[in-house]
Amino acid sequence: MGKSPQRANNLKALRERSGLTQDQAAAAFGMSKSGYVKIEDGDRGLKTERILKAAEIFGVRPEEVYGALAAEAAPNAQPNARRAETATIVDTATFKGPRNVPVLGTGVGGDHGDFRFNGQRIDHAPRPPGIANRLDVYAIYVVGDSMAPAYEDGTLIYVDPHRRPAPRDYVVVEKHGPNEDEPGDAFVKRLIRRSAAKVVVEQFNPKDEITFGEQDVKRVHRVIPWSELIGI
Repeated sequence: MGKSPQRANNLKALRERSGLTQDQAAAAFGMSKSGYVKIEDGDRGLKTERILKAAEIFGVRPEEVYGALAAEAAPNAQPNARRAETATIVDTATFKGPRNVPVLGTGVGGDHGDFRFNGQRIDHAPRPPGIANRLDVYAIYVVGDSMAPAYEDGTLIYVDPHRRPAPRDYVVVEKHGPNEDEPGDAFVKRLIRRSAAKVVVEQFNPKDEITFGEQDVKRVHRVIPWSELIGI
């Protein structure tokens, strides 16, 4: 079996970023140095449990172990100190499924990164393996940089309209429109909490906490994280 350079390179980069030697990394994995080196060099497959273990050791999201790396941590960052926000890059070229996930069109709105669904399907995105049988998933392009570095302007995100979001999930919040047949303002944010009276979310740029009255909210849909899209 051939090597997987991307996986090997990411393990090495993450280890060096964390300031660990191969001996220390091997000890953290609970394996011999020779076994760890084979994984880092791509001679041995990177199984799901090892991806999750590496994410824990190096303080990153699972997708960073083998996908696109986020910006380098600050010099005083410590191993095992998970960063709250890291870049999440959806590289659709890696998805080989059918292109049957509708991409909904949006129009740019105001300063908080808000937009409106324009009612059009502008494209179809490939279906990732982790959501092969999930119904009614749709995709949109992020508008603005209010959620960077988690989601940059123009990032394609996949959204599940059925799974109830939990606190700290990224969400699409859509408000009721001025008239019943008109779309309301919509936002991509991170959920803090939701009650019978209000929906509280946060954004990163500028850092802010936003509260919507529950009576003003039409729907709150969960953004599907990268690790779930690929089925780990």
